[in-house]
Amino acid sequence: MKPNFYEKRTQELLLSGYPVNLATVDCSTPDAPTVYWHWHEEVEFQYIQKGQAYITCDEDNFTVSSGDIVFINQAVRHFITPAGADGVIFSCVTVHPSFILGMDQLELESRYINPIIADRSFNYLHVTDSHSLYRQFLAHLQQLIALNESRPIGYELLSKACILQLWHLLYSQLPSGADTSSRLSARTVNQDAQRTKQAMRYIQDHFTEPVTLDDIAGSILVSKSECCRCFKRTIGLSPIEYLMKYRIAEATKFMHRKTHDSISEIAGSVGFNNISYFNKVFKKFMDCTPTQYRQSLRKDITPPFDRN
Repeated sequence: MKPNFYEKRTQELLLSGYPVNLATVDCSTPDAPTVYWHWHEEVEFQYIQKGQAYITCDEDNFTVSSGDIVFINQAVRHFITPAGADGVIFSCVTVHPSFILGMDQLELESRYINPIIADRSFNYLHVTDSHSLYRQFLAHLQQLIALNESRPIGYELLSKACILQLWHLLYSQLPSGADTSSRLSARTVNQDAQRTKQAMRYIQDHFTEPVTLDDIAGSILVSKSECCRCFKRTIGLSPIEYLMKYRIAEATKFMHRKTHDSISEIAGSVGFNNISYFNKVFKKFMDCTPTQYRQSLRKDITPPFDRN
């Protein structure tokens, strides 16, 4: 899903007055959805109901199994993919931080909310049944899920109580003595995310054109160096690296749809004017050449999985 999907969801949640969303994601069927790289303003709690999956948060990879709980912090890029033939089913609760305490609680927000959201060393927390607080995490998260499934009278208030309990548990897990140089203010994190999303939309609208770093930085009215810092802090890629990756993703779509177009034609249609460079970038991101990828489609063989 493109980044603006999550931006629109955030806007809808905030306008609803109850910025909490529950979804059950079923990746156990052949036509299961794919959860691509994404991030959002909401924090996220996942409960693995069935199966196993690989989760990547920024540069960290880990495996989750049935019963595991995962917290993913605000603006942390992540994706999830099934780890076995039976796939995975998990519940996902997203909560906008503004709902945790509410309006005009700046002192408490500074004391308890920002230290978690702004700590880039606390991108996620993986809680298994061997964790000392697992039972407490599980009880509050299961209650939160049940409330938002059945929605009894006053479920919003009861949900907020569950979220506060979960947040208290998270706060107890903050790394003690964490390097303050790795922390960014919540305002900086949000500003980086908004700028990067806007620049990504510019790239998605203009990727077929000769896009330069000057163009990307100009689209968000910042210097080239600040544009690079925003991208690196938010998604771990430079703007040009993201542009290349997006072009390659579009090229793979063209290969599925335009089976009679040559590799050279497809390269040109996604913004590459040099076929050798296209081949080099394609292999970097897809771990195979464009020709090998196309052959795998014709043979109905699943191409190598892009883990970058």
